Amino acid sequence: MYIHNINFKRISICILVLIQISLIVSYYFVQKDNGANSGSSKISFLNSRNYQQSPNITYHTVKDELILPKLHVRDKFTDFNSSLCFTNGTDLKSMERTKSSWTCECKTGWHGPECGQPEIVWRALLTNKQKLKVKGPMKYSRRVLYIFEVNEFMENIIDIRINELHDVIDMFIIFENEGNKIEKLLKNGFLKKYHNKILYIKNLIVKNLYQSITSSLRNLENNDIIVFSKSMEIPNKLALGFLKYYDNWPEPISFRLRWSVFGFFWKHPRKTRTEGIAFSVKYMKKTFASNFEELYKRRPVLGLVLGDLNHYGGWFCEYCMDPIQIIKYANEENLELVKWKQLNKNQIDVSYIEDLIGNGLYVDGKTELERSRKYQDLYFAPTYVSDNSMKYDFLLINLYTKLDYYEG
Repeated sequence: MYIHNINFKRISICILVLIQISLIVSYYFVQKDNGANSGSSKISFLNSRNYQQSPNITYHTVKDELILPKLHVRDKFTDFNSSLCFTNGTDLKSMERTKSSWTCECKTGWHGPECGQPEIVWRALLTNKQKLKVKGPMKYSRRVLYIFEVNEFMENIIDIRINELHDVIDMFIIFENEGNKIEKLLKNGFLKKYHNKILYIKNLIVKNLYQSITSSLRNLENNDIIVFSKSMEIPNKLALGFLKYYDNWPEPISFRLRWSVFGFFWKHPRKTRTEGIAFSVKYMKKTFASNFEELYKRRPVLGLVLGDLNHYGGWFCEYCMDPIQIIKYANEENLELVKWKQLNKNQIDVSYIEDLIGNGLYVDGKTELERSRKYQDLYFAPTYVSDNSMKYDFLLINLYTKLDYYEG
């Protein structure tokens, strides 16, 4: 009996060992077979070169053929009983509590039947001389192209602009006519996170800009929107969001911007500048004959201006760069606003610029700037800048102030 038990145990152990060896051998051959298959079977993608990029693909150029996605607008709206409410502008929690509401309850700063009009849009429509009745929401959102020229002095503004607006802009189209500073930055990973939304164009005649864009973006539609900037503008993203989802607003639209100087801690005494322009592809074809050079030559009669002294349509951040860049920028750019020729050129050095920033004087050395306080000014700075204070401390805090105490 004892011997029988020993043999049984030995047989059981042998069986377990054999099972383990079989499993190991089977796993080895399965892995080997998978490896062989993976070498011969590659994942194939559609040759449309659209947004679904591999990590190795960088920003787009005019050599790429791009297809902009068409998105259903209802992704941004919520059905509630018989109402369709703009999700970001509606107090959904309050509506859920009452359960009896058949109209959208807007959050503070939002208006309209669907709570889809941000404050600056609602105020502009309310004060417009013409009786306007915007239509919407549309079935599909309008794609927004943001087109702007870049140069070596605009690195900060480009970074802020794209990080601030990436969720409402479908494609950033940047063109660089002189030098390749921004192109080098892009190649080195500048804004890598958003390269799938960047179309870079180099060394082109402005007259041919639209043709270069349409040769790459193959599915533009007449109601898609073009936003165009010449300088240091950062439009209000809430306003751009409204343009995507609604129709029948008067074209073209411009933005009354909060005029900051050196950083967001100083405001120009004139407070605002009306800059930037937005219009449909149809308007571009009809009014400018698809020629961006016309935008440089003449300014069209505006259909609507977004923003006022209390609710800005965005920011114009003039000379928001370090003192060395300010000097180089002033010397190289032909700026009508700044009369640098009136200054003693020997006076324009880093110390001089630092004194201007510290004391709140404009570049003419005479005009006094107004102080803006971070915790009192609702439109102190774009959200991205405020949320990244470590990165942009030099635009949020006056580092050159000579005062013993600086009230932020």
